[in-house]
Amino acid sequence: MARLDNIQSGRNPYLYHQDIEYMRSCTENIYRQKANQVIDHISANLHKPLQLDTLANQINVSQRQLLRIMRLSLNESLYSYVARQRIERAVLYMQTEEMSLMKLAEMAGYDNPQSFSKAFKKQTGISPKAYMDELQDRLAGYVKNSGNKHNHLQSEVCEEGDLELVYIRIIGKYGEDEPYETAWNKLICFLKDKQALSKETRFIGISFDDPHVTKSAYCRFYACASVEKKIVPTGAFGAIQLRKGKYAVYTLKGSYSGLQELYNHISVNFDYSLRRGMAFEEYIRCSEENRKEPVTKIYIPVK
Repeated sequence: MARLDNIQSGRNPYLYHQDIEYMRSCTENIYRQKANQVIDHISANLHKPLQLDTLANQINVSQRQLLRIMRLSLNESLYSYVARQRIERAVLYMQTEEMSLMKLAEMAGYDNPQSFSKAFKKQTGISPKAYMDELQDRLAGYVKNSGNKHNHLQSEVCEEGDLELVYIRIIGKYGEDEPYETAWNKLICFLKDKQALSKETRFIGISFDDPHVTKSAYCRFYACASVEKKIVPTGAFGAIQLRKGKYAVYTLKGSYSGLQELYNHISVNFDYSLRRGMAFEEYIRCSEENRKEPVTKIYIPVK
Protein backbone atom coordinates (compact mmCIF):
# COMPACT_ATOMS: atom_id res chain seq x y z
CA MET A 1 0.00 0.00 0.00
CA ALA A 2 2.84 2.36 0.82
CA ARG A 3 4.27 1.76 -2.64
CA LEU A 4 0.92 2.49 -4.27
CA ASP A 5 0.52 5.70 -2.27
CA ASN A 6 3.96 6.82 -3.41
CA ILE A 7 3.12 6.19 -7.05
CA GLN A 8 -0.27 7.91 -6.79
CA SER A 9 1.32 10.97 -5.24
CA GLY A 10 3.79 11.15 -8.10
CA ARG A 11 6.78 9.82 -6.13
CA ASN A 12 8.86 7.00 -7.54
CA PRO A 13 9.44 4.54 -4.65
CA TYR A 14 13.03 3.84 -5.82
CA LEU A 15 13.87 7.53 -5.91
CA TYR A 16 12.13 8.00 -2.56
CA HIS A 17 14.41 5.31 -1.09
CA GLN A 18 17.45 7.06 -2.60
CA ASP A 19 16.33 10.34 -1.01
CA ILE A 20 16.15 8.68 2.41
CA GLU A 21 19.62 7.15 1.99
CA TYR A 22 21.03 10.49 0.85
CA MET A 23 19.53 12.28 3.86
CA ARG A 24 20.93 9.59 6.18
CA SER A 25 24.37 9.94 4.58
CA CYS A 26 24.28 13.73 4.96
CA THR A 27 23.32 13.39 8.62
CA GLU A 28 26.18 10.95 9.25
CA ASN A 29 28.64 13.32 7.56
CA ILE A 30 27.45 16.22 9.72
CA TYR A 31 27.79 14.11 12.87
CA ARG A 32 31.31 13.05 11.86
CA GLN A 33 32.32 16.69 11.40
CA LYS A 34 30.86 17.61 14.78
CA ALA A 35 32.62 14.68 16.45
CA ASN A 36 35.93 15.72 14.83
CA GLN A 37 35.47 19.25 16.17
CA VAL A 38 34.90 18.01 19.71
CA ILE A 39 37.77 15.50 19.63
CA ASP A 40 40.23 18.12 18.36
CA HIS A 41 39.02 20.67 20.92
CA ILE A 42 39.54 18.15 23.72
CA SER A 43 43.06 17.31 22.52
CA ALA A 44 44.03 21.00 22.52
CA ASN A 45 42.49 21.74 25.93
CA LEU A 46 43.13 18.73 28.15
CA HIS A 47 44.96 20.95 30.63
CA LYS A 48 41.75 22.96 31.17
CA PRO A 49 38.34 22.13 32.68
CA LEU A 50 36.07 20.66 29.99
CA GLN A 51 32.38 21.38 30.59
CA LEU A 52 29.68 19.35 28.85
CA ASP A 53 27.51 22.40 28.12
CA THR A 54 30.45 24.27 26.58
CA LEU A 55 31.28 21.38 24.26
CA ALA A 56 27.62 21.02 23.25
CA ASN A 57 27.27 24.73 22.53
CA GLN A 58 30.41 24.66 20.42
CA ILE A 59 28.78 22.31 17.88
CA ASN A 60 25.20 23.61 18.38
CA VAL A 61 23.61 20.46 19.79
CA SER A 62 22.01 19.53 23.10
CA GLN A 63 24.10 17.86 25.78
CA ARG A 64 22.15 14.64 25.23
CA GLN A 65 22.85 14.75 21.49
CA LEU A 66 26.52 15.44 22.16
CA LEU A 67 26.86 12.34 24.34
CA ARG A 68 25.11 10.22 21.70
CA ILE A 69 27.23 11.55 18.80
CA MET A 70 30.46 11.01 20.69
CA ARG A 71 29.59 7.47 21.80
CA LEU A 72 28.83 6.53 18.18
CA SER A 73 32.10 8.10 17.00
CA LEU A 74 34.38 6.85 19.80
CA ASN A 75 32.69 3.55 20.69
CA GLU A 76 32.97 4.62 24.33
CA SER A 77 31.41 7.31 26.50
CA LEU A 78 32.67 10.88 26.30
CA TYR A 79 33.47 10.84 30.01
CA SER A 80 35.67 7.74 29.82
CA TYR A 81 37.35 9.11 26.69
CA VAL A 82 38.31 12.41 28.37
CA ALA A 83 39.53 10.63 31.51
CA ARG A 84 41.71 8.31 29.42
CA GLN A 85 43.12 11.17 27.35
CA ARG A 86 44.12 13.06 30.49
CA ILE A 87 46.09 10.03 31.71
CA GLU A 88 47.60 9.66 28.22
CA ARG A 89 48.82 13.25 28.45
CA ALA A 90 50.35 12.64 31.86
CA VAL A 91 52.18 9.53 30.61
CA LEU A 92 53.56 11.53 27.69
CA TYR A 93 55.17 13.99 30.11
CA MET A 94 56.43 11.15 32.31
CA GLN A 95 58.32 9.74 29.32
CA THR A 96 60.25 12.91 28.57
CA GLU A 97 60.94 14.85 31.75
CA GLU A 98 60.76 14.62 35.54
CA MET A 99 57.80 16.42 37.08
CA SER A 100 56.29 16.60 40.53
CA LEU A 101 52.93 14.95 41.09
CA MET A 102 51.39 18.39 41.47
CA LYS A 103 52.81 19.58 38.13
CA LEU A 104 51.69 16.41 36.36
CA ALA A 105 48.18 16.83 37.75
CA GLU A 106 48.06 20.43 36.53
CA MET A 107 49.33 19.55 33.04
CA ALA A 108 46.74 16.78 32.74
CA GLY A 109 43.85 19.02 33.80
CA TYR A 110 43.28 17.91 37.40
CA ASP A 111 42.61 20.26 40.32
CA ASN A 112 44.90 18.48 42.76
CA PRO A 113 47.37 15.55 43.00
CA GLN A 114 44.86 13.42 44.94
CA SER A 115 42.26 13.51 42.14
CA PHE A 116 44.95 12.83 39.57
CA SER A 117 46.36 9.84 41.49
CA LYS A 118 42.90 8.33 41.92
CA ALA A 119 42.09 8.70 38.21
CA PHE A 120 45.53 7.41 37.21
CA LYS A 121 45.20 4.26 39.31
CA LYS A 122 41.70 3.65 37.95
CA GLN A 123 43.03 3.78 34.38
CA THR A 124 46.33 1.91 34.78
CA GLY A 125 45.86 -0.16 37.93
CA ILE A 126 48.88 1.36 39.68
CA SER A 127 49.90 4.70 41.22
CA PRO A 128 51.69 7.40 39.19
CA LYS A 129 54.92 6.82 41.18
CA ALA A 130 54.83 3.06 40.52
CA TYR A 131 54.09 3.68 36.86
CA MET A 132 57.04 6.06 36.51
CA ASP A 133 59.39 3.51 38.05
CA GLU A 134 58.04 0.76 35.79
CA LEU A 135 58.25 3.04 32.75
CA GLN A 136 61.91 3.91 33.34
CA ASP A 137 62.82 0.24 33.80
CA ARG A 138 60.96 -0.69 30.61
CA LEU A 139 62.58 2.05 28.54
CA ALA A 140 66.05 1.26 29.87
CA GLY A 141 65.47 -2.38 28.95
CA TYR A 142 64.47 -1.45 25.42
CA VAL A 143 67.61 0.64 24.99
CA LYS A 144 69.88 -2.10 26.39
CA ASN A 145 68.39 -4.76 24.12
CA SER A 146 68.74 -2.62 20.99
CA GLY A 147 72.53 -2.44 21.27
CA ASN A 148 74.50 0.59 20.10
CA LYS A 149 72.26 1.62 17.23
CA HIS A 150 71.19 4.94 18.75
CA ASN A 151 74.07 5.57 21.15
CA HIS A 152 74.89 8.82 19.36
CA LEU A 153 71.34 10.10 19.16
CA GLN A 154 71.31 13.45 17.39
CA SER A 155 68.64 16.08 17.04
CA GLU A 156 68.23 19.61 15.80
CA VAL A 157 65.93 22.36 16.99
CA CYS A 158 63.87 24.10 14.37
CA GLU A 159 61.14 26.72 14.30
CA GLU A 160 57.96 25.71 12.49
CA GLY A 161 55.26 28.09 11.36
CA ASP A 162 51.54 27.42 11.64
CA LEU A 163 50.69 24.30 9.67
CA GLU A 164 47.18 23.78 8.32
CA LEU A 165 46.35 20.09 8.05
CA VAL A 166 43.55 17.99 6.62
CA TYR A 167 43.30 14.56 8.23
CA ILE A 168 41.47 11.27 8.25
CA ARG A 169 41.29 9.39 11.53
CA ILE A 170 42.20 5.72 12.02
CA ILE A 171 41.11 3.94 15.19
CA GLY A 172 42.70 0.58 15.92
CA LYS A 173 46.05 -1.12 16.32
CA TYR A 174 48.91 1.07 15.13
CA GLY A 175 50.57 0.20 11.85
CA GLU A 176 48.12 -2.31 10.39
CA ASP A 177 48.72 -2.30 6.63
CA GLU A 178 45.22 -2.37 5.18
CA PRO A 179 43.47 0.40 7.20
CA TYR A 180 46.49 2.66 6.93
CA GLU A 181 46.87 2.20 3.18
CA THR A 182 43.13 2.74 2.70
CA ALA A 183 43.19 5.92 4.79
CA TRP A 184 46.20 7.45 3.01
CA ASN A 185 44.65 6.67 -0.39
CA LYS A 186 41.37 8.30 0.64
CA LEU A 187 43.24 11.36 1.89
CA ILE A 188 45.16 11.75 -1.38
CA CYS A 189 41.95 11.37 -3.41
CA PHE A 190 40.31 14.03 -1.24
CA LEU A 191 43.22 16.42 -1.82
CA LYS A 192 43.13 15.81 -5.57
CA ASP A 193 39.40 16.44 -5.62
CA LYS A 194 39.96 19.75 -3.81
CA GLN A 195 42.94 20.56 -6.08
CA ALA A 196 45.08 20.86 -2.96
CA LEU A 197 47.82 18.32 -3.75
CA SER A 198 51.17 19.77 -4.80
CA LYS A 199 54.93 19.24 -4.55
CA GLU A 200 54.85 21.32 -1.35
CA THR A 201 52.35 19.01 0.36
CA ARG A 202 53.78 17.55 3.56
CA PHE A 203 52.55 14.19 4.82
CA ILE A 204 52.18 14.08 8.58
CA GLY A 205 51.24 11.39 11.09
CA ILE A 206 49.93 12.09 14.60
CA SER A 207 49.53 9.33 17.20
CA PHE A 208 47.39 10.22 20.19
CA ASP A 209 47.46 7.12 22.36
CA ASP A 210 50.01 4.97 24.15
CA PRO A 211 49.30 1.23 23.73
CA HIS A 212 50.55 0.72 27.29
CA VAL A 213 47.70 2.94 28.52
CA THR A 214 45.00 2.48 25.89
CA LYS A 215 43.77 -0.79 24.41
CA SER A 216 44.99 -1.13 20.83
CA ALA A 217 41.40 -1.17 19.52
CA TYR A 218 40.97 2.43 20.74
CA CYS A 219 44.32 3.90 19.63
CA ARG A 220 43.91 6.96 17.41
CA PHE A 221 46.14 7.94 14.50
CA TYR A 222 45.63 10.89 12.16
CA ALA A 223 46.91 10.56 8.59
CA CYS A 224 47.41 14.21 7.62
CA ALA A 225 48.47 16.39 4.71
CA SER A 226 49.41 20.05 4.77
CA VAL A 227 47.32 22.49 2.74
CA GLU A 228 48.10 26.03 1.64
CA LYS A 229 44.64 27.29 2.50
CA LYS A 230 41.93 26.14 4.86
CA ILE A 231 39.67 23.48 3.40
CA VAL A 232 36.18 22.83 4.71
CA PRO A 233 36.27 19.15 5.76
CA THR A 234 33.44 16.77 4.96
CA GLY A 235 32.49 13.31 6.13
CA ALA A 236 35.41 11.36 7.57
CA PHE A 237 37.85 14.24 7.01
CA GLY A 238 38.76 16.87 9.55
CA ALA A 239 40.99 19.94 9.75
CA ILE A 240 43.43 20.93 12.48
CA GLN A 241 46.26 23.40 12.88
CA LEU A 242 49.70 22.72 14.31
CA ARG A 243 50.66 26.04 15.86
CA LYS A 244 54.03 27.63 15.28
CA GLY A 245 56.81 26.97 17.74
CA LYS A 246 60.06 25.17 18.44
CA TYR A 247 60.53 21.47 17.86
CA ALA A 248 63.30 19.01 18.60
CA VAL A 249 63.65 17.00 15.38
CA TYR A 250 64.98 13.46 15.16
CA THR A 251 65.52 11.65 11.85
CA LEU A 252 65.08 7.97 11.05
CA LYS A 253 66.46 6.64 7.77
CA GLY A 254 65.06 3.30 6.76
CA SER A 255 62.09 1.13 7.62
CA TYR A 256 59.21 2.50 9.69
CA SER A 257 59.61 -0.59 11.88
CA GLY A 258 62.48 1.24 13.61
CA LEU A 259 60.28 4.08 14.85
CA GLN A 260 59.32 2.57 18.21
CA GLU A 261 62.94 1.81 19.03
CA LEU A 262 63.89 5.40 18.21
CA TYR A 263 61.08 6.74 20.40
CA ASN A 264 62.34 4.61 23.29
CA HIS A 265 65.83 6.11 22.95
CA ILE A 266 64.42 9.62 22.71
CA SER A 267 62.45 9.09 25.93
CA VAL A 268 65.54 7.96 27.82
CA ASN A 269 67.86 10.64 26.40
CA PHE A 270 65.53 13.63 26.07
CA ASP A 271 67.47 16.83 26.87
CA TYR A 272 64.74 19.45 26.36
CA SER A 273 61.75 20.86 28.22
CA LEU A 274 58.42 20.05 26.65
CA ARG A 275 55.90 22.72 25.79
CA ARG A 276 52.21 22.21 25.14
CA GLY A 277 51.68 21.07 21.58
CA MET A 278 51.41 17.96 19.46
CA ALA A 279 54.32 15.74 18.54
CA PHE A 280 54.14 14.48 14.98
CA GLU A 281 55.96 12.50 12.31
CA GLU A 282 56.73 13.70 8.80
CA TYR A 283 57.21 11.17 6.02
CA ILE A 284 59.76 12.66 3.65
CA ARG A 285 60.07 9.87 1.11
CA CYS A 286 56.78 8.02 0.95
CA SER A 287 56.22 7.76 -2.81
CA GLU A 288 56.37 4.44 -4.64
CA GLU A 289 59.88 5.02 -5.99
CA ASN A 290 61.30 5.95 -2.57
CA ARG A 291 59.70 3.29 -0.38
CA LYS A 292 62.92 1.27 -0.18
CA GLU A 293 64.67 4.15 1.60
CA PRO A 294 62.02 6.10 3.49
CA VAL A 295 62.99 9.02 5.72
CA THR A 296 60.89 9.87 8.76
CA LYS A 297 61.31 12.95 10.94
CA ILE A 298 59.95 13.06 14.48
CA TYR A 299 58.98 16.51 15.74
CA ILE A 300 58.59 17.03 19.51
CA PRO A 301 57.38 20.46 20.79
CA VAL A 302 59.97 22.04 23.12
CA LYS A 303 60.47 25.36 24.88
